[in-house]
Amino acid sequence: MATGKIAGKLAIHGGTPVRTKPFGPRWFFDDEDRRQVLEVVDKAVEGGWGAANKVEQFEDAFARLHDVGYACATDSGTGAIHAAVGAVNPEPGDEIITTPVTDIGTVLGIILQNAIPVFADWDPDRLNTDPADVERRITERTRAIIAVHLFGSPCDMDAMMDVGRRHNIPVIEDCSHAHFAEYKGRLVGTIGDMGCYSLGGKLVTAGGGGMFISNNERWARRAKGFAHKGSEYDEGLRNSLRPTSDNPGSKTGYSFLGDFHRMSPLMAAVGLAHLGRIEKTMHARGRTWEIVDEMTAGIPGYVRPAQSPGDKTSYYVYGYRVVEEEMGASFTEFAQALTAEGIPAGGGPILGGLPLYRYPIFAQGRTYGQSQYPFVDEQGNRRIDYASMHLPVIERLISTTGGIGARSTDTEEDARDIGTAIQKVARYFNGRN
Repeated sequence: MATGKIAGKLAIHGGTPVRTKPFGPRWFFDDEDRRQVLEVVDKAVEGGWGAANKVEQFEDAFARLHDVGYACATDSGTGAIHAAVGAVNPEPGDEIITTPVTDIGTVLGIILQNAIPVFADWDPDRLNTDPADVERRITERTRAIIAVHLFGSPCDMDAMMDVGRRHNIPVIEDCSHAHFAEYKGRLVGTIGDMGCYSLGGKLVTAGGGGMFISNNERWARRAKGFAHKGSEYDEGLRNSLRPTSDNPGSKTGYSFLGDFHRMSPLMAAVGLAHLGRIEKTMHARGRTWEIVDEMTAGIPGYVRPAQSPGDKTSYYVYGYRVVEEEMGASFTEFAQALTAEGIPAGGGPILGGLPLYRYPIFAQGRTYGQSQYPFVDEQGNRRIDYASMHLPVIERLISTTGGIGARSTDTEEDARDIGTAIQKVARYFNGRN
């Protein structure tokens, strides 16, 4: 392992790697994880899996940390977004605008509600959705906007909310990458009308699972009911949207077409343990990856996403872009060289360098049987043609954009190894340019 200086020959060409020892685990684990899980198991013996009330405790803790009124734990981030789309309750053929540079879990709920994902282009500096392009794509059938905070870096939420408010369209935040990230000092997920989180391999992990939050009772009641097989929650239920001794409320099952996205108590137990150490997680990620930023500032052809003053990324993934004509290398060459130096750089761009609309589900309409529904309506009229879609900024930048894997256990030594490796690889390609 090299520290303090940069070895000349790249490891991919037979040189000595910067990093030869493995990085630590992705998350902090301790006895609290075991205690939470064992409490679920122990109480299940007598009272069933829900006896320890871990799901309810997790919802309460998540809502409290975000200072919101309502939280609904789900089986996945995909399920949380599906519940948010279910809360909006679009008509078949209605449209929801989002980004094509995201996991497909962001858009599955749109299609499963027989609505149309409409994709907007990037802001080239933020490497996130451009609110101006979102506005250009609004039609009389637009029912929601899903803003995705890619890599854990916030979208321009002031502009996004201005678009939503002027057109009376709800904004859903996909915070799957962005747990406890901040936009101008405000927690993402609390700025839009609804916030959705994935809790699988993310900062707060539950070994799976997701979370929906909102300050709007109407959206929250509908989302929670949607995620619980189409249940109707009485308007009298407040805060957690579940009965209490003071406010028994009521729930009517099978009231409308929903889905089943309930979180497991075992997931909630793990989530509670990890939520309890979120300050430690955020401090570790913030400090170590700030070191990488300091070490790599000003490298020709190496670009980090722009942020607003007061923004704080979650560093779920350390996102960056390679300007190939300045670096003297493609993104793939750069990432593969970093990987050879012992750095978890993946080896290629995000989504393999292709926006979602280039994948078969969209480009070839592989949905329900041979129907291509909802992209083609019942009369055979095409509502949207993804095969001919062209988003110039994304198509120019996606093959040059990706990330380095980040861990909650990363140390300052780890950060310096990563920074040293980036310097080493960039120096080689800059010199070759």
